[in-house]
Amino acid sequence: MHLIINKTFTNRKNIVTHTSESGQQINVRKQTMKHLKSTYNQLTPDPDIRREDTQINSSKEMTAQLIQKRRQALKKPFQAFTNVANRMEQVRVKNGVIYINDAKAENVNATYFALQSIRKPVIWIAGGDDTQTDYWELMSLVRQKVEAIIMIGEDNDRLYQLFAPVINDIYEASSMVEAIRLAHQISESGTRVLFSPACKPDIRFLDYQERGRQFVKAVQKL
Repeated sequence: MHLIINKTFTNRKNIVTHTSESGQQINVRKQTMKHLKSTYNQLTPDPDIRREDTQINSSKEMTAQLIQKRRQALKKPFQAFTNVANRMEQVRVKNGVIYINDAKAENVNATYFALQSIRKPVIWIAGGDDTQTDYWELMSLVRQKVEAIIMIGEDNDRLYQLFAPVINDIYEASSMVEAIRLAHQISESGTRVLFSPACKPDIRFLDYQERGRQFVKAVQKL
């Protein structure tokens, strides 16, 4: 096990003429209403234009609603722990520390919502075949919630180089067992240990199911 510690491193008025002649008052009101109607007609757009505007506004509202529903649908699976293997699966609670298996997170979007859904502090276990992974999208959440990172990829240079300036405690583990033992040693009650790789498995795992099984097995042996 190698310990890497970084050191270098946002009125309306009542229009009535009060005279003794009520007819004059009526005429004033009629003239006033006529004037108001004329003004209204001038200010009111052509019916076709109003219809077009209504259709545009309706379309915008529908689009906004669809976007909101989509966002809610994406977040819903991550709003709580699940009993689904490898997807925000709460494996165990030991000494107040919650171990979460999100081995199915083979891309940054999945890990983004995983981090977004849980409370800090988080010890994040990540890494794998990240040759096509852009970790930058996770930067804001990592800054907010992650207190330590445990890297388990075969080559962790990209992961380390990006987050070393913002996370002081970054560790490298040679196996899942070593990663879990390390997480256990540095965690405190209230910590979430999140295994959410953000990339595909490297050559040490056949698929995400296998790395998920290894995580669960290592946690259960604590």
